Amino acid sequence: MSDFLINAGLILTYIMIGVAALAAVIYPLMFLAKNPSKGKTALMGVGGLLLIAVVSYIIASGDLMTFPGSEKFGMTEASTKRVGMGLITFYILSIGAILAVLYAELGKLFKK
Repeated sequence: MSDFLINAGLILTYIMIGVAALAAVIYPLMFLAKNPSKGKTALMGVGGLLLIAVVSYIIASGDLMTFPGSEKFGMTEASTKRVGMGLITFYILSIGAILAVLYAELGKLFKK
């Protein structure tokens, strides 16, 4: 009985995740169809994120780290480059967020 409940719960969870993923894709597309002018700015934001990811991939190094026991991780040059891309993208977006917060707060400070 317990296995049945676990399996049913997992299946229900998968269905709910699928519905949520479809909704996350369909509703923005419906918004873009109804408001093309506002959709243009949203697409520019997505394009900016893709540009940051591409630049990060170009900057990232694919060099493999060698240390005792490193072969058990099965790292390849491609996977190392993708990990580096993810880290560089995170750093760029984090610095951008910090600068945006500082700009907003300092702008409020000097307006008064």
